[in-house]
Amino acid sequence: MSEWHVVWVPDPGRWGTLPEAGVLGVEDLPTAVERIGLMPGDPVFIAPDFTIDSDLLEFVLSKHFRFLARETKRNYATDIRILLTFLSSRGIDWRRASEQDRLNYRTWRCDAPQNPERISGAKWNREAAAFTRLFKWARVSPRPVDASRREDRAADSVSARVSWLTPRTWSLWSDVGLRGHVRDGVPSWGWDARTEARNTSFVQFILSSGLRRQEGGSLLTFELPAQRLQHGRYQHGQLAGAVTRSKNGRTFYTSLD
Repeated sequence: MSEWHVVWVPDPGRWGTLPEAGVLGVEDLPTAVERIGLMPGDPVFIAPDFTIDSDLLEFVLSKHFRFLARETKRNYATDIRILLTFLSSRGIDWRRASEQDRLNYRTWRCDAPQNPERISGAKWNREAAAFTRLFKWARVSPRPVDASRREDRAADSVSARVSWLTPRTWSLWSDVGLRGHVRDGVPSWGWDARTEARNTSFVQFILSSGLRRQEGGSLLTFELPAQRLQHGRYQHGQLAGAVTRSKNGRTFYTSLD
């Protein structure tokens, strides 16, 4: 068994009942986590033998990782976990990874026919940035991955692939994917519509406002727009800086329809 795992520090009030805390010999797990210095949303890397890697824990607490945006932390930690599993499956300690190991990993991630989930150049460049941050912090020399080196970046990277839907296609996607309709435009037999109104309302709100899912999902009911503009079909609301990627609050607009 060589698979690494990542667990995430939950937000306050969401710890729930944790029977594993007693097994670990920790009576008050939230207090223990706070004493270490971990913040909500921070990752904790669990080795294949179910121990916590102390070096990776120090990396998470370091300035190289601590001040990243929460979503960036999640993305980088997920990327690093896959690399750790790859190295562990070959009996290689991540602290002793070589440039050849990086080359083997990149080939497997991007080009190997045996890998059914090969990634794009843009995705590799993000992973390379995560690995560079880790190996730079750990002072691994020579550094296996360095995103500043041209050979460690993908030449075929495309920053974005945008596919636009026509209004008719969007309506069909919404009806089938969220409302459980069939081609005839009626709900399919046995469709469970308990969450239909919630799901469709959220998707329409995100679509018309342009908010990110995390931004829209963080809004409380009293923060939803309620005041209609004097001339037009839009309402406006305020988004707190704490939930944005830039950490700057802003005004957003959403349709009444």
